[in-house]
Amino acid sequence: MTTTAVETSGGERIDQLVSTVRTKAWLAAAALVLVAGCGAGWVWWGQVRDVVVARGVLVAGDGPVPVAAPVPGSLAEVLVRAGQEVTPATPLAVIHGGDGARRVVTGTASGRVLRTVAPGTTVGAGATVAVVDPAAGSLRALLVVGPERVGSLAGGQAVTVPGAGPGRVSAVDVYPVSGEQLRPLYGDALQPGYLVTVDLDRPAWPGATLTPVAGEITVDVVRPVDALFGGGSRG
Repeated sequence: MTTTAVETSGGERIDQLVSTVRTKAWLAAAALVLVAGCGAGWVWWGQVRDVVVARGVLVAGDGPVPVAAPVPGSLAEVLVRAGQEVTPATPLAVIHGGDGARRVVTGTASGRVLRTVAPGTTVGAGATVAVVDPAAGSLRALLVVGPERVGSLAGGQAVTVPGAGPGRVSAVDVYPVSGEQLRPLYGDALQPGYLVTVDLDRPAWPGATLTPVAGEITVDVVRPVDALFGGGSRG
């Protein structure tokens, strides 16, 4: 049997096609190696953050200062308004006691009045009559977390509060606080739950108190390989 050799005028183009296919195969293989290398690098040297996101408010120093009624009675008159600057000597309110005597309640700190009890309100001895914002000292955030994550929080953990800067957890309440406990000082600005105090790296500014914020508390930072194989954390 005779085989006829056929000369292909496009032989060079076939060689170019084969070369192109081989080049693309090598590029695909190199891309796969690169992706695998990046993935392995991330597994070994990447970081995964476990964060707790909590909402709360900013406060100045140790927070709002309550002014207590010295005796039980009825709040006969309120002598200041919200936003007014006061000193420890400033008369804030007048209480009509059960014995018929009228007693003037003065401030206990310098600062700005946040709120007062409405005239005519019956108050017990020690009940909050007014709240004063000291508006001085370092800036802090009070964040509220639920029972499902409070056990993972501890002092010293890093916190990021957008608009207020970085900080560290300084205290975590052991017991939850109720709305009745929070309302005299913070109104409806804080929800019931566990309070987490965060020290921020800057001084407070006038009017910062009760500014709503959200903070990210970094509970742990782990390498993916540690998370996969149950290793320890770092950072």
